[in-house]
Amino acid sequence: MSRTYINLEIRRLVVERAGNICEYCLISEKDTTSCQVDHIISVKHGGISTEDNLC
Repeated sequence: MSRTYINLEIRRLVVERAGNICEYCLISEKDTTSCQVDHIISVKHGGISTEDNLC
């Protein structure tokens, strides 16, 4: 598995933890077309796809 792959279980956990809002701009997912799970520390800077490095 690559460092950039984010499995469905972790995606769901991050979305649930955020309460279905963007953790950057705080817009609700229902008020936009979609929200994306994103790395806090980017992969190119050594970040990995773990729960504590995603928002």
